[in-house]
Amino acid sequence: MPGYSRRQLKEDKFAETAQGAALWASGHRRTVIWAAGLIIVIAVAVAGFVTWRSRQIDQANLELTAAMRTFGAPLRPAGTPAGDTPSFTSISERARAAEKEFKAIADKHSSVTPGKIARYLDGVALRQAGDNSAAEQVLKTCTDFSDKDVAALAKMALASIYRSSNRESEAASLYKDIAQHPTSTVSKAAAQLELADMYEKNDPQQATSIYQQVQKDDPQSAAAQVAAQKLAGKK
Repeated sequence: MPGYSRRQLKEDKFAETAQGAALWASGHRRTVIWAAGLIIVIAVAVAGFVTWRSRQIDQANLELTAAMRTFGAPLRPAGTPAGDTPSFTSISERARAAEKEFKAIADKHSSVTPGKIARYLDGVALRQAGDNSAAEQVLKTCTDFSDKDVAALAKMALASIYRSSNRESEAASLYKDIAQHPTSTVSKAAAQLELADMYEKNDPQQATSIYQQVQKDDPQSAAAQVAAQKLAGKK
């Protein structure tokens, strides 16, 4: 085929393909229309879901902010009348009020991050209210979240419950897990410092080793300064 360029071959091949597609479409017009309609429906559904999810996140954030205000409300002496702003007569009273709000948010917005944070704070509030058993159950649920940032916070809180109930081996497992898988919410050094603090009483040599490792990993960090102070106190 003298004088026939590669570009012409490509153009002819494209023309054949386009012509074939056109013939198929004309013979399957109903299928094409249905498929095109399905694509449009899916696109609209996705856009609607994104809009709905964005609104749900915004609403959950607003509710979470209000619950946090309850959790941080000031305390007043018993017998003192409440003022115009919310206040409570004890930490446990305040925690119980906040816990109800956190739980409602978590139940309502369980699929979005603010809802997961609310579930974690529900566990924290339960512990502050004195219900360690319920707090443990809630926090255990949170440790399995796909959101690793919230899960790490829950592990730290759960480890604290274990320490308070003389289950140091379980607490140590959580601290070590976080140290091996740090997140933006809980750093490796933060988990190490908690682990070393727990070891100070029963295994001071191990505690010293961890503090030294924290210093070695990042000598200029705030964690290294804490470790240095702990080591200085041991001398």
